[in-house]
Amino acid sequence: MIQLQAVDKYFGKKQVLKNINLTIKPGEVVGLLGPNGAGKTTSLKIITGILPASKGSVNINGYDPLIDYQVRKSIGFLPENNPLYEDMTVAEWLYFWAKIKSPPEIGQKQVITAVKQTSLEKVFYQPINSLSKGYRQRVGLAQAILSQPDILILDEPTEGLDPIQRGEIHQLIRQLGKKKTIIISSHVLAEISKICNRVIIIHQGKIVADGPIKQLEENLAGMQTIQVQIKGKQVLSNLKKLPDVVQVEKQTSGQPARYIIQSRSKKDLRPMIFQLAVDKKWILYELQRQAADLEQIFMQVTR
Repeated sequence: MIQLQAVDKYFGKKQVLKNINLTIKPGEVVGLLGPNGAGKTTSLKIITGILPASKGSVNINGYDPLIDYQVRKSIGFLPENNPLYEDMTVAEWLYFWAKIKSPPEIGQKQVITAVKQTSLEKVFYQPINSLSKGYRQRVGLAQAILSQPDILILDEPTEGLDPIQRGEIHQLIRQLGKKKTIIISSHVLAEISKICNRVIIIHQGKIVADGPIKQLEENLAGMQTIQVQIKGKQVLSNLKKLPDVVQVEKQTSGQPARYIIQSRSKKDLRPMIFQLAVDKKWILYELQRQAADLEQIFMQVTR
């Protein structure tokens, strides 16, 4: 189990984490979401024991990773920049790490297992500098799971990959998630919704949402989002006057323009918008209501 209690982190006078409290149970696959600079990577480095917390406590299976070095063996970490020795072959790199992590008789078996899990057999003897970005990420994942850790922490694991490579990494992570506790840091919402069963959203160093995706969507049930495309005069100012409107965002310029309306009104606003278009002699091209999804949750809590 992973537990952070009242964790703050300062770099000099700048506070980057503010009173972080979270508990992650064994077997959970958790997505850590947030804009760039929100504090995701710092949180992961504190969990792994790479960085100390300025205040508060960190507990991994009953131990402090900063003090109890042995608990780090239960953690596999793939950092965002995925540091690799590019002049080594995949085999040399993984055997190098196996020697660091385990006795020789265990290390060789671990390499074979990790290579099979990450499907690196075809490139096992190739230099790392000859590999595609997707295969390099697989090498990083293989290194992270060499000791078959109970906890796997992945910081932006698909950054810079094309859609096919992303899909391959997603599938691999889902397989690993059947037996491990996994934390994935990302700012790609679609990625988190495909892989994770729980989402933690961090913004400006604070946790602003935490729970299963379905639960977070249900919590936004009172918020309706409507997309309209209209040609006319003074559209934005009139849409803002609709009942309980929280925000109206003009997404495109020119005519017709597209608008996203968010309102807490319990009434369906579409009939009102249609009547408003008639009264104002607007030309209405599109009018649809959207269900709350992870993207809308993210936009609301990080606004």
